[in-house]
Amino acid sequence: MLARQCSLVGMAMLLRGLMSLGALISLGFFSVAVSAQSWPARPIQLLQPLGVGSPGDIVSRAIAQSLSQSFGQPMVVENKVGANGILGMEACARAPADGYTVCVPSFSQMTMNPVLYSKLPYDPLKDFAPVVLIGAINSSIVVHVSVPVNSVRELIDYAKTRPGALNWGSWGVGSFPHLYMAWLQSVSATSYTHVPYKSIGQAVGAVAAGEVQVLLNTPGLMAPLVKAGKIRALAVVGHRRSPHMDVPTLKEAGFEPPIISWVGVTLPVGTPREVVMRYNGEINKLLADTKFVERVLWPVSIDAVGGTPEEFAAFLKKDRELTERVAKLAEIKRE
Repeated sequence: MLARQCSLVGMAMLLRGLMSLGALISLGFFSVAVSAQSWPARPIQLLQPLGVGSPGDIVSRAIAQSLSQSFGQPMVVENKVGANGILGMEACARAPADGYTVCVPSFSQMTMNPVLYSKLPYDPLKDFAPVVLIGAINSSIVVHVSVPVNSVRELIDYAKTRPGALNWGSWGVGSFPHLYMAWLQSVSATSYTHVPYKSIGQAVGAVAAGEVQVLLNTPGLMAPLVKAGKIRALAVVGHRRSPHMDVPTLKEAGFEPPIISWVGVTLPVGTPREVVMRYNGEINKLLADTKFVERVLWPVSIDAVGGTPEEFAAFLKKDRELTERVAKLAEIKRE
């Protein structure tokens, strides 16, 4: 009889323990749910690793304005510029993974920097949670009007008779124009003299003045110089023709573009999945909005892409592989 009473008491204590444990577990789940539902509860910082006026900066500010309304919290853009965007990306990688710091990097910071530098304070494929690929940044191949060519094929033929005579401008070793110079040399048996400048603005001014004869930059920025008669556009490096200039795509001209620049959104790795998907959903809504695309993306020569975080992650890996191949053609060695 005593043994039976002890057994019943033990079972009662066990049941009370299980009920208490269940209550704690439920409370934990409830707290997580409330936390996810209440985010964001304070202002959000958007880190932009490029300077004011760049395509990435323009897109960042437009997204910040829209998401501030959607989230009901201010989103403040900070241009943390320096060292090819390394300073901004390092700050983003080291930020708390709570969704209150978001980064809008481009091709150079995520794909090119690992090819240029052997020691980076961040790993693009490990330190960030991919959110969404905003879009592909179109470029255009342009020449100074003194160069008597009207197509990429004519440029190649002209360069073959003048090895190294044409100056090809860029904004630094490993920049997008430099990579394309190396690629064109390899596929066409031509040679150019690489002239790197410190900034995009300096490179644009150089081709307008004839200091360099060839340059790559976005159609939106190059179109005014084309209309002014200072430069001539040969082709667009992108998936479609540009509304800014009446020239074929590089593929239509007979060449498959090896890489295309881009801009996307990332968060510090470890950010809760619910927050990642909240950003993903809101930004995809913007990319599906024709008015947003026409007002923000097209003027800076960006084609909207969108998609899932997983698709962006897969894209980043492939983009790195392709860029490393092109960098080998340019004989770029990691510093």
